[in-house]
Amino acid sequence: MSVELKPANFIRSFQCLKGNTRTSIIFEPLWGIPYALYSFYLSLYMKSQSISDRQIGFLISIGFIASIIAASFGGLITDRLGRRRTTVIFDLLAWPGSLLIYLISGNFWAFLLAQVVNSLSKVTAVSWNLMVVEDATIPEQVTAYNLINTVNICVGIFTPLAGIMIREMGIVNGERILIEFAVVSMSVMILGRHHYYRETGVGQQILHERRAALQRKAAPKGEGLLKILAKRPLVLLALCCSVLFNAYLPIGTYQSLYYAPFLTEALKLDKATIAILGGVNAAVMFIIFVFVIPRCAHFNRLLLMAAGAVAQIIALLMFITIPAGQFFAAILCVVLFAIGFGMTKPFMDAVLAEVTDGKERAKIYAFYNVAVSMGSAGMGFISGFLYDRNPALIYVVSIGILILCIGLLAWLGTLGRRQAITNALDT
Repeated sequence: MSVELKPANFIRSFQCLKGNTRTSIIFEPLWGIPYALYSFYLSLYMKSQSISDRQIGFLISIGFIASIIAASFGGLITDRLGRRRTTVIFDLLAWPGSLLIYLISGNFWAFLLAQVVNSLSKVTAVSWNLMVVEDATIPEQVTAYNLINTVNICVGIFTPLAGIMIREMGIVNGERILIEFAVVSMSVMILGRHHYYRETGVGQQILHERRAALQRKAAPKGEGLLKILAKRPLVLLALCCSVLFNAYLPIGTYQSLYYAPFLTEALKLDKATIAILGGVNAAVMFIIFVFVIPRCAHFNRLLLMAAGAVAQIIALLMFITIPAGQFFAAILCVVLFAIGFGMTKPFMDAVLAEVTDGKERAKIYAFYNVAVSMGSAGMGFISGFLYDRNPALIYVVSIGILILCIGLLAWLGTLGRRQAITNALDT
C-alpha cells in the first residue's frame, strides 16, 4: 500500500499500458455498451412477465449461490487451462450463452436458468483479472482499473437510448432487441480480445510446472490459502473490505435489479424518463474517472475511498427521504452518489491486486469471488423480503455495509502504516 502513483491525464494513462492490460481496455466498450443498455431495464422486463419482487430476490440469491460453486473452481480451472483459454471459454458461456436464454425467457424457471449460466462469469472473474494485472506494474494496475471503470461508466451515457426504445416498443420487445445487440457485440469482443491476448508470464510458468508435474505423476506444490492469509493480515483486511463492497453492489447501487423498480414504484417516476438518470449517473462518473481520479492517485487512496463511501451514504439517505415524483431531487441524489461511487470503485478494484502477487493471486481471487458470491447470495435472499416490506430497507442495509467498509479502510490504513514502519526498521 506504499507505492506512490504519479498524477496523469486520461490519454497519458492509457498510453502507459501495454500487452494484455491494454488489450483489455480496448475491447471493453464492446461489453460495456450493450450491458449498460439491456441491464438497466432487465428487472422491469422480468416483472412484465409476471416475476414478483420476491421472485427477483430468489433469482438474485440463487444466481449467487451458483456463483459460489463456479467461483470455488475458478482458481483451479484458471491454473489448469491457463488464463487466456479460461477467459474465452467461460466468457462465451456466461454472457452470450445466458443472454440467449434471457431472450426466450417467459417464466421464473427460464430466468433462473439464465442466472445460473451467467454465474459462470465468476470463473472468468478470476482469469480475466489475472490477464489484466499479472504482467502489469502496480501503477499500471490502478490505471487499468480506473480506465476499465471509466469505459463501463461512460457507455452508460447511452442509457437514455434504451428509454426511447422502451417508450416506442414497450418493455418486452424493446428489451429483447437490446439483448440481441448484446449477444452480437459481446461475442465479437470475446473472440477479438482472445485473438490478441497472450498467456501471462505467471500463467505460462504454472502451466509448465503442471505439465512437468503430470510427467512426474506428482501434484504441483503450493501454499494453502489459510497460511497465506495468516501470514498476510494486510491481504486479509483488503480481501474483507473488497468482499463487503462488492456484496453491496447488487442491492444498493445502479447495478441492482431493484434500482429501476425503486425509481418507478417508490419514487413514482416515469419508466422511460428514468433512463435519463442512468445517463446522468454515467456522465458524472465519467467526469470523475477521466478528470479527477488520474490527478488524485498520489493522494491517500484509502482516505479517498472512505470519503467516497460517506458521499454514497448521504446520497442513499436522500434517496429514501425525498418525496415521490420529485425528478430533480432524484437527479441530485444520483449526482452525489455518482461522485462517491466514482471515488471509491477504481481504488477498491485495485487494492486487492496491489497487496497480492505471484502464484498466490489465483487462489486469493478464487476465494474472493466465492466470498463475494456468498455475501451477495445472502443479500439477494433477504432483499426480496426487504423490498416487499419496504423498498427503503434495501438502502438502509446498504448504508450499514458502507459504514463497515469505512471501518475496515481505517483499520487497513493503520495496519499498512505499521507494516511500512516495520519494513523500514528491518532494512
